This record gives sequence, structure tokens and C-alpha cells, in this order.
Amino acid sequence: MDALQRLVAKDAIRDLAANYALAVDDHDIEALIAMFADDAMFEVAGTTLRGHDEIRGFYVASMERYHTMLHTPEIHVVTIADDNHATGIMTGHAELAVHDTLMMSAYRYRDRYLRSNGTWQFSSRAVSFMYSVPFESMGASFRTTRRIRWPQTRYTEADYPESAPTWNTYRKE
Repeated sequence: MDALQRLVAKDAIRDLAANYALAVDDHDIEALIAMFADDAMFEVAGTTLRGHDEIRGFYVASMERYHTMLHTPEIHVVTIADDNHATGIMTGHAELAVHDTLMMSAYRYRDRYLRSNGTWQFSSRAVSFMYSVPFESMGASFRTTRRIRWPQTRYTEADYPESAPTWNTYRKE
């Protein structure tokens, strides 16, 4: 793959991720499912979903739970492996209305992409969270690693950045 083809592929993959955010926010389940390969995997909160039926079930439940959603993709690093395979890491923020609670989240997706019939799709997508907290708790939540605070659930540890192997390496002994 030459340099121009790599740039075109990266742009198409970034469009895939942006269109994913729009489809989730618009509750466009058919567009969303079409973005995943038939045998794709989606990982969230320690659960791995496989194939369109399981992924659809997760998103339908999510769309029922979150009345209004706004996902804002940010940094997206894409690495092209070959003509039909790539990987990526994408960061973003989301605002989610759960009943009367406005939640704020920072997330990372670790993705694998597959090009099939000229179209890039997710072959796997794993989401992790730096935080998911009620808007009014933003300030207090950052003083702890227990930054996953969904309504009516126990607080849990954030997925990152403390889990990064480099987290404490800057400190001198």
C-alpha cells in the first residue's frame, strides 16, 4: 500500500468512527450494526459480545437507558497493517442523560478494523473509561480512582490511566 492509499484508508476509518458516534447518538441501530463485521466483537465492562445479534442487543438496551447521548470523538490514531487490516485507538467524551442525571464520561476505544468489499468495518471494538460520573460530581470524582459512578450502582475503579504500565515510571526512586 503506497502513502496515498494509507492516507485514504486512515480517512475512511476515521469517518467510520465519526459515523459510529452519530449513529449511537441518533439511535440509528441499523446504521450502527452495519459498521461491524458479521463476526465482530465488542467489549465493555468486562463483557465480550460477539456477532450482530449480541451487539444489537447491547445497543438497543443502551439506547433504552440513555434518553439523550452526545458522543464527541477526539484523538484517533490509526495504524494500517495491510490493504485490509488496521488497528486504532480513539479517545472521546460523552454526555449521557440517565433518567434525571446528566453523566459525563471520558472513553478510549481500542479497535481492529477490517476492509471487506472495499468498506472498512469494526472487527473488534473495546471501550474503557477514565471516568463516568454525574455532572455535579466531576470535581470530587477526580480525587480518587473510583471514577465509575453510574446511577444506582456502586462506585468502581476507572479503567485508566492508572493501569497504564508507564503511570508511575516518571518518579525517581
